Amino acid sequence: MTILPRETARTTVLHMAGSMGARDFDRLHQHLAGLLISRRTRIVLDFSDVDHVDYQDAARLAREFEFVHSHRGELTVAGLSPYVRNILLLAGLHGVLEMSTYGANTHMGPASSHDLRAS
Repeated sequence: MTILPRETARTTVLHMAGSMGARDFDRLHQHLAGLLISRRTRIVLDFSDVDHVDYQDAARLAREFEFVHSHRGELTVAGLSPYVRNILLLAGLHGVLEMSTYGANTHMGPASSHDLRAS
């Protein structure tokens, strides 16, 4: 799994690629903590190149969402394939995460507060 950050004036996108397991969620947490320390509080997780999320670890994504919100941040998951979206939904994350099948660029407008949300 790779995690590559990309920033605009308002938003940080973490583009992820590969399969996500326990170690990847640990790495994701470190990225999120670093962003919050830097006061980068509008974060989009770009799942467009994520091909699998381990079902047993998927609930950790909800904890990351709560972590970001506890620091007054916004976390959106974008670019979900139907397969990965179904894993997250089956893991009980519907209604917990802000998820979108739209790509991360939709959420990055330079000065826009426009936020597409799907459940």
